[in-house]
Amino acid sequence: MTPRYPAAQVSSALGVSDVAFLGAGAFGDTWRVADHAVKIICDGTYPPERVAREISGLSRVDDPHIVKLIRAGTIILGGDERPALTFEYVPGGDLQARVALGARPSSVEAEGLLRGLLKGIRALHNADGTLHRDIKPGNVALRNGKWDEPVILDLGLAKSLSEATFTRYPGRIGTDPFMAPEQLIGNRARKAADLFAAGVTVRLAISGRHPFYEGTQNLTIDEAIKRIESGPEPLNEDISDPVRNVLDRLVSFNESDRGSARSNLRRLGADID
Repeated sequence: MTPRYPAAQVSSALGVSDVAFLGAGAFGDTWRVADHAVKIICDGTYPPERVAREISGLSRVDDPHIVKLIRAGTIILGGDERPALTFEYVPGGDLQARVALGARPSSVEAEGLLRGLLKGIRALHNADGTLHRDIKPGNVALRNGKWDEPVILDLGLAKSLSEATFTRYPGRIGTDPFMAPEQLIGNRARKAADLFAAGVTVRLAISGRHPFYEGTQNLTIDEAIKRIESGPEPLNEDISDPVRNVLDRLVSFNESDRGSARSNLRRLGADID
C-alpha cells in the first residue's frame, strides 16, 4: 500500500513540516499530521456529493464511537484542488488489520465491541436519522487498540433519511459481504441495514471468518441471499447468552427482527439515557 503522492509534496500542500502515511483507499490517502488524520481525496472522479455527505453526517453527531471531524477544506496537490478532511487521529489501528493478524476478542471484549458499535450506530440514527451504509471491519478503528472502544469511520456513503437520495434504485450501496439482504437485491437501505452490517462485523471479529460466505467465492446475489436465509455460522460456546441473542437478531434475514440499536443495547443490559 503506497501513497499516491510523496510525503514531501503532501506536507508542502498542507503547510506542515512532517506527515506520516496511514493508508490508501479507493479514492484517497490518509496522512497523520500531529494528532490529526487528514484524508485527501486524490481521485478526480470521486463524486462531490460523497464528500458533502461525509461532512454533513459527521456534523450532525458527537459521540466517542464516531470519528470526530475537525474541519473540511481543500488543498492544491498535483496541480489540482483536492478535498481534504481533517479528523481526530484514532491511535490503535482498525478492526480489519487486527483480525488479519489473527487476534480475536475474548467473550468480554466481544461484548464491549458490540456495545460500542451499537452506541455509535444509535448516535448516528438519532442524528436526523443518519445511516452509515458501509459498516465493516475496515471502517472501524479500535481506539488505543482496545476492542471495547470501537470508532466508526468513513461516512462517505452516509445519508440522512430526511435528505434527497442521489442513488437510483434498484442499485447496491455499500460493500457486498456486509450488506443486508434487502441491500443485495437493490432495495433502499434503512436503519436495519446498519445493524446487519454491525452483526456481521462483530461475528467476523469473534471467529475470524465471515458468518455466511466463508470459503466461497463469486457468489451470485441469489446464492448470497440463500446463505443469509439459512442462518449464520454458530458462535463460539464461550459467548454469553445476551450477546449471542443480540448477534443472532442483528443478522436476521427479516429487517423487522433486528430491532434498533437502542433495543439491542437494552438486551445487553446497557444503561440507556
